Amino acid sequence: MAMKTKSNSIKDIREYIFVELQKKYSADEIKSLTNILFEEYCKINSAHLLAFAEEKINESELLNIVLATEQLKKEKPIQQILKKTYFYNLCININENVLIPRQETEELCHKIVALEQKLSPNNIIDLCTGSGCIALALKNNLPKSKVFAMDVSCPALLLAKQNGKQLDLDINFVQGDLLGDFDIEQKFDVIVSNPPYVMQKEKILMKNNVLKYEPNIALFVEDENPLVFYQKIKEFAQKHLKSKGRLYLEINENLSIETSNLFSDTEYIKEIKQDVFGKERFIFLEKK
Repeated sequence: MAMKTKSNSIKDIREYIFVELQKKYSADEIKSLTNILFEEYCKINSAHLLAFAEEKINESELLNIVLATEQLKKEKPIQQILKKTYFYNLCININENVLIPRQETEELCHKIVALEQKLSPNNIIDLCTGSGCIALALKNNLPKSKVFAMDVSCPALLLAKQNGKQLDLDINFVQGDLLGDFDIEQKFDVIVSNPPYVMQKEKILMKNNVLKYEPNIALFVEDENPLVFYQKIKEFAQKHLKSKGRLYLEINENLSIETSNLFSDTEYIKEIKQDVFGKERFIFLEKK
């Protein structure tokens, strides 16, 4: 595989990556991916790449870059290739059983922490936790809180538990089906969830790196009942959210009003919030 590049020099390897990926990615994307590969496999930063273009890397480093480039050509996400991503200052392990955390989910955590640091919640639960990224970020920033995290997927929970152990963050992981008869004894000051909310008909808008490599169970809902998870979250909150407790939801931007309307004004103070791109991406609720 090393013969695919003209030499082991940084300059020639960068050219090789560009030629191999140009049909699938923009120039800016290729530049970003190149920087990530050199940083990961060679411990070389972007400034070094520019300043020392003739410098050569070893065969092992080159092989790793070539193998990763081959996977990128197949549109496999870089996070899955590296088996990790960074989320709210934490290194989170990733595999094919969980969603790759998005920027908007990180933004949700930032908003929650900013509000909850003033309120010091005792009990928090993250429903549909996946990799555990939300629960772990909240525990890391609200260390006095007892944090629970639930998911239906046993493989996802196994990975989430590994993340908790690696980060030395104590999370109470619970296996349960939100659409089934999931129940728990505790009552909570905070319930947070980023459940499946993409409608099947929206698949045509999504890229192959998502459709081919991330779990459909964590992404999609039927067009006929797109708010099924939010209805179940509402029922869970009616029973388990304390008075004056807060509910934080990531939502489908195209269904913000419909999702908000699930929650009666007589039960909740509610607000639809936009993300940094101006999309109606979150609903924040307080139980009266």
